Amino acid sequence: MNCMSLNVRGIGEEAKVNWVRKLKRVHRANFVGLQETQMTEVERIDVNGCWGSQDFDFEGVNSSGRSGGLISIWNCNCFSKKKTIKSRHYLIIIGKWIGIDGDTILANIYGPHSPGEQKKLWHDLATIKIAKPGNWTIFGDFNVVRRAEERFNSNFCPVSALYFNKFIRDLELQDFRMGGEVYTYMSRVGAKLSKLDRFLVYTNFLAAFPSLAVTAHPRELSDHSPITLISTSTDYGPPPFKLFNSWLLKEGFDLTVKKAWAEFQGYGNPDAYLAAKSDF
Repeated sequence: MNCMSLNVRGIGEEAKVNWVRKLKRVHRANFVGLQETQMTEVERIDVNGCWGSQDFDFEGVNSSGRSGGLISIWNCNCFSKKKTIKSRHYLIIIGKWIGIDGDTILANIYGPHSPGEQKKLWHDLATIKIAKPGNWTIFGDFNVVRRAEERFNSNFCPVSALYFNKFIRDLELQDFRMGGEVYTYMSRVGAKLSKLDRFLVYTNFLAAFPSLAVTAHPRELSDHSPITLISTSTDYGPPPFKLFNSWLLKEGFDLTVKKAWAEFQGYGNPDAYLAAKSDF
C-alpha cells in the first residue's frame, strides 16, 4: 500500500501533470491524493496524464473559483470503490483494498485556515469515522501544525494546535515521524516554513502494515512537498558483517582487527579497494 499526497497548487498546467505522473511512477504509488487542484470542474483535469496508464479510477471535489479542489486517483487493480463522501474540505473514499480485511477508508483533506472552521472539520470527520468503521488513513494539507517547532518564521496558533491534537488523540490516529524534509510548506514570500502536510493512520491498521513510513520529498513545482506513505520495506539482503559485543571483551581482539586490516592486499580504484577491504 503506497500512497502519495501533494498540495499541487493548480493542476491545469502540463508541467504539473507530468510532475505528478513522474512522482507516482518513482514512488510506485497506487493511491494519489491532490489538494488545491484549482479546477472548478473535475472533468477538466487530465487524470490520465497524471496517472500514466488506464488502470485507474478517481473521484474529485470542484474548487470554488481558484480556491481549493480535491482529487483522489487510485489503481483499480488494487482498490475498488464502494462509497464516496465529499465536502469542500474532504474527499473520503471507502472501498476494498486487495489483501486487507474490512473496509479501507482514505480521506483526502484540504483544511480551512480559521480555528473555528478547523474545529468543525475535525468534528465532522470524527462523526463519519464513528459511523463508518474500517482501516482509516487521513492525509493531505491540514493547514495546521501540532506544535510550535513545526513552524519557522511564522505565527503559531495554540488554539488550532489544541483542537488538532485532540482530534488525533480522540480518533486514535498515529502521526508518523516524517523522514526527508523537515517542513512541508514554504511561503513564496518571507521564507515562512511549516509542517502542514501529513499522513494519519488509525492505530488498528498498523498491525497489517508494521513497516509504514512517511517521507517528505523536495518541493519542485509547488510550495508544498510531496509526501509518501510507503508500506513496503526495502530488503538489502543479509548484513555483510556481524559484530558481537562480547568479542570486544576478548583479549587481543583489537590487535587482531588491526593486523588483518594492515595485511589486506587489494587492487583497483580507491573506492573499489576500500569496499573490498571493508568486506574483508
